[in-house]
Amino acid sequence: MQMQLPFPLGGPAPDEIPLSRAPLVHVVLQARFSSVLKIDTREGIVAFQENIRADYPLLEQSQVRQFRIDMGADAPSVQPTDSNLWRFSNANKTWLLSLASDVITLESRRYDGRTDFLARWLQALSQVEECFAPGLAVRLGARYINRMQGESLTELGRWVRPNLLGVAQPELRAHVTEAISQANLQVAEGALLLRWGIVPAGGSIDPAVPALDNPSWVLDIDVSSTAQRPFSAPDLTESFRALAGRAYTIFRYAITDAGLDHFGAVR
Repeated sequence: MQMQLPFPLGGPAPDEIPLSRAPLVHVVLQARFSSVLKIDTREGIVAFQENIRADYPLLEQSQVRQFRIDMGADAPSVQPTDSNLWRFSNANKTWLLSLASDVITLESRRYDGRTDFLARWLQALSQVEECFAPGLAVRLGARYINRMQGESLTELGRWVRPNLLGVAQPELRAHVTEAISQANLQVAEGALLLRWGIVPAGGSIDPAVPALDNPSWVLDIDVSSTAQRPFSAPDLTESFRALAGRAYTIFRYAITDAGLDHFGAVR
């Protein structure tokens, strides 16, 4: 019998409440799949680019280094290999779609809700399926990075549950230069990597999130599943819907009702 996980690690996600001043600064969805070698060539991605170019007209090519383990007669050897990473974006680069031979990633700094984001993701997954037919998806991930600064940081104790404050509590916060906590947790959909705490001025929890001139408090929610499944765009999108719902459940657990109001809850 499967163990019933307590809220917020299990159970249904609460209804989504739009926030007009949401602290969400970066969202990432990623699907890893069985490797398709033709993605590594310019000729191999022509059809894919044509199908997405209306939404992502800008293309950048970069090299990523990977390491292959060769089993020799005496001992295994590690061989570095370079492969292409194709980065497609819209004109103002608020949406970024990245493709490599075994992974597709969608990132955005503009989040208009789960329905809109998943609709874009379904389109991207559908093009991967149509152009490359990977066969298997081997890892799914959804990451939501929230950041509070200025007034929101000053009154943090009103917006965030006390058990997540730690040394960010009011009487200590002015003397804390940096404090990041991390927890690895089991959730109904797979695994949760949760990071939270104070980031110093000039620092960032991720290279994709620009640094600020002042300290901030971050809540980084990363939900993933390593269950192997067929690469079917509609089915994968439903799996991502569940991951996004779990991430939102964790957010709602962390943020108080006063916090929802502070961030402009539209009820």
